[in-house]
Amino acid sequence: MQTPLDAGSRRATRPSRARKALALITGTVAVAASLTATSVGTAAAAVRVSIAPGSEIAIIAKRLGPHSASVNECTVGFIATDGAGRKVAITAGHCGRPGEQVAARDLSGGNALIVVGRVARSTTPPTKKGPNGALEAADPNVPDWATITFIKGVPISDSAGPVHPTRVGRARIGDPVCHDGITTGWRCGHVVDVSGHRVLTDIALRPGDSGGPFIRTTDGAALGIASTSDRPLHQKPGGKEYSEFNDLGFILRAAGLQLAT
Repeated sequence: MQTPLDAGSRRATRPSRARKALALITGTVAVAASLTATSVGTAAAAVRVSIAPGSEIAIIAKRLGPHSASVNECTVGFIATDGAGRKVAITAGHCGRPGEQVAARDLSGGNALIVVGRVARSTTPPTKKGPNGALEAADPNVPDWATITFIKGVPISDSAGPVHPTRVGRARIGDPVCHDGITTGWRCGHVVDVSGHRVLTDIALRPGDSGGPFIRTTDGAALGIASTSDRPLHQKPGGKEYSEFNDLGFILRAAGLQLAT
C-alpha cells in the first residue's frame, strides 16, 4: 500500500538564489537502471549477499521465467529500524512498488541475483514523457522513497565503505556533501538549494545511483537519498549538472523509522 502523501510536503517553500536551477530539473528523469537478469536465485542462498548503505539492489519488476527477470537496479540508502526493532533499508521510491521482490548480487561470483526481501512501502512522483522521450517527474514535490523488509538471516550492516552515518542531519545551502552510488561510486559536491524535503546539489548522478546515501562530510550526518538527475537535459558534454535528493529526516518521520548507526 502506498504511503499517503502529507499535504504539507507539497507546499512550496521560500525561493532562493538557486530557484532557477531547481526549475531546470523540475521534470528530471529518475536514475534507476533497468536490465534483464539471467539468473535469479532464492533466499536460501542469502548468506552469500550483504546489505549496507551504498550496496547494489535489484527490484524485480517482472519475472520472465524460472530463473530470469526484468529488474530495476538501484542503491541502498540507509539502514533503519522499525518500532519492533527490525532492520529495513531505505531507497528511492521509483525503484519499485510495494510487494515487489528485492534481490542482491551473489558475492560468491558470477552474475546471479539472490532474492533477499520485498518492497514494503513506496511513494514516487507521477511520471510523464518529456520532450526528449524519457520519463520525467510530473510533480517533483511528491516524495520519492521506499522501504525494504528482509528475509530472516540476510546479513545487514549499518555502515559500509565511506558511509558511516553518525546521526540524521538537515542539509543547508553550501554544505560539503558526498554521495555513494553503484554506478558513479563516491562523488562529492555542495548543496545548492533546499526546498521542503527536496535538496539540490551539484553532484552528477547516473542510472543505478537512485536511492544512494547522501552524507555531510564535516560531521558525517546522514542527509538524504538520491532521487533524480538533470543529465539527460544537457546537450553539450561537460555542462554543469545537478541532482536532487530527498531529505532523510522527512522520510524517517513519514515511515515511522529510526536511523540505525
